[in-house]
Amino acid sequence: MKTKLLIAIVALFTFNNAQAQLPNGSVAPDFTLTDLNGTSHNLYSLLDNGYTVFIDFSAIWCPPCWSYHTSGALEDLYMNHGPAGMPNVSPNTTDDVMVFFIEGDGGTLSELQGGGNSQGDWITGTPYPILPTYSGSNPAQVTQDYQIGYWPTVYQICPDRIVTECGQAASPYSLVSSCPAPASNDNDARTFAYSGETLTCEGDLIPEIMIQNYGLVNLTSLSIEVSVNGNVMSTTPWTGNLATYATDNITLPALTALASNDVVAINTTYPNGTVDADPSNNPVASFNVQMATQNTHVDVTVQIVTDAYGSETTWDIKDANGATVLSGGPYANLSAAGTTTETPVSGTLSTQTCHTFTIYDSYGDGIDAGYGVGSFTITDGSGSVLASGGQFTDVDGAAFKTGNATVGINDVISNLSIYPNPVIDVLTIEGNYTSVDVLDILGNLVLSSKATKNINVSSLADGVYMLNIKTENGITSKKITITK
Repeated sequence: MKTKLLIAIVALFTFNNAQAQLPNGSVAPDFTLTDLNGTSHNLYSLLDNGYTVFIDFSAIWCPPCWSYHTSGALEDLYMNHGPAGMPNVSPNTTDDVMVFFIEGDGGTLSELQGGGNSQGDWITGTPYPILPTYSGSNPAQVTQDYQIGYWPTVYQICPDRIVTECGQAASPYSLVSSCPAPASNDNDARTFAYSGETLTCEGDLIPEIMIQNYGLVNLTSLSIEVSVNGNVMSTTPWTGNLATYATDNITLPALTALASNDVVAINTTYPNGTVDADPSNNPVASFNVQMATQNTHVDVTVQIVTDAYGSETTWDIKDANGATVLSGGPYANLSAAGTTTETPVSGTLSTQTCHTFTIYDSYGDGIDAGYGVGSFTITDGSGSVLASGGQFTDVDGAAFKTGNATVGINDVISNLSIYPNPVIDVLTIEGNYTSVDVLDILGNLVLSSKATKNINVSSLADGVYMLNIKTENGITSKKITITK
């Protein structure tokens, strides 16, 4: 969406590319692309030969892209540190870097040469390879693979294939030293921080782990142990055939009867049947189990406050079988940033059923990203907030399990007395409960307290807040208003 990018580009540049792209620490998707001179380049071949690769994803119409392109930072990087023997590379090169310019928005050859709505001539004087994506050149899929949401996006890819968004660095060569040492042992397995599912509706969860061969010989076997609260639940003998730096995402045996805050730990040992040569790069990966909200009311209302780009926003509620039972969007684009449109949708869900609410932004910048204040809130029939927010990337949401049609969280609320509402400075909660969390309208935790009759809320600004009250029967929510 070029119009949106042009409006937002100054803010993105100012805030140092704060929005999410391909997450740092991701494995770089491989590509083979052809430059304007007809030369083919394969990313993994360069990485396997020890080069750190810098990729400038830009668009021909983008002013900050043009500013960085003409700054000379990447020219110096390529000419003084690029591959020996490549065109325009100094004979005294350090021979450890490769640089690419990818015009990722389909700019034509004429526009690359300075025509049309281009910022200038991108080709003349550029010493490193230019990889276009206009029709008939390279597939535009590379832009999607690297999840480009704004221009410019500059990635550094270390020889181990791991990606870091490095921004528009004035001296990018200094970043090369941040890459880990190359593989040097025969049998060395590497693991990454856990990134699989942690949320369960009924106590069942399928863990996974990504491994990488950091050894000089192919990795063909590995032992993977999964424990819950220190008790071993499964030991999986993985087999495969991974070359150096190759990765595999391994699905492990399902866990059952989990409870909230159970600690799941995954430990990989014995690469190729031997002691791991470098245990420091395969620490135990662990996470705490999150239980979906239980025993919610069957009546729900989804409230969407759109930003200026409502057409990018859709949402759905799916049952345990993956069937969509409620949905909404896309919405109309607003006439100007700063205006908002509120759109509620209500429905009744099946009893005793797990559901998943998911909100999507097709552009990847949520619905509260500086183009008008957008938000989402899903509330059940008892007033409990099941999910809320607005600042996310591609997707956000929550899981919950409904209770009976007439017996639900209202039973918990009936045993509690919460007053006054609106409240000025001291909120009273009478009844049996263990703790309470106070969240703002975006779902941020702003206050937490153990069970007590009187809670001082005078430090909080005027506005609407949600109380998440923990009891022996579960968690219930209540909306309050602070007015001073």
